Amino acid sequence: MRQLQFGFLALCLSLMGQDILASPLNIRQESCVELSTTTPNWKLSNARSSDWPGGGGGRVQFFARHVPTSELSSCDVEYRLNGTTGEIIDYDPTSTHDCINFGSSKLNTTVQLDMDTLLLNMRSSWTCEEDETVTYTATGSTNLDRDTSPGACLVEPSQVGDSTTCPIANVEVEGVLEVKE
Repeated sequence: MRQLQFGFLALCLSLMGQDILASPLNIRQESCVELSTTTPNWKLSNARSSDWPGGGGGRVQFFARHVPTSELSSCDVEYRLNGTTGEIIDYDPTSTHDCINFGSSKLNTTVQLDMDTLLLNMRSSWTCEEDETVTYTATGSTNLDRDTSPGACLVEPSQVGDSTTCPIANVEVEGVLEVKE
């Protein structure tokens, strides 16, 4: 069998008379610096909204994976509910909420959520290990898609009445690089 050469180590195996070529994947991963200028996005997952009308509150929570740093953050937007009607009350759509990182990178992410339209605005600033002298800042927005179709939401009893948790579709938020200092 003729050995193929692709600039990396290739290994030929013989399995029951069949030649098999096994090689490590030679996929070049983009660096944090490259991704910061080309794809400063966030990937949202495990998003859901939970309401506790009897408890007078609710929240939208999700995980946000920042593409350039690969850092995972937890974002939680809390709001008040009228205990009788279940309507959102006294909510300021311009209020800013800090997300909490699960890693040690220098990533700072905040969100704003308009509860009437479910328009989510995100903002992050960060540095990359390859060059910590540069600070990147990006913003992005998307409309969240909450699934309230029959059977989609989970209703559970709690000490303050039923709680309702509805899924929100995973989405990638396109970031726009604002400032490169």
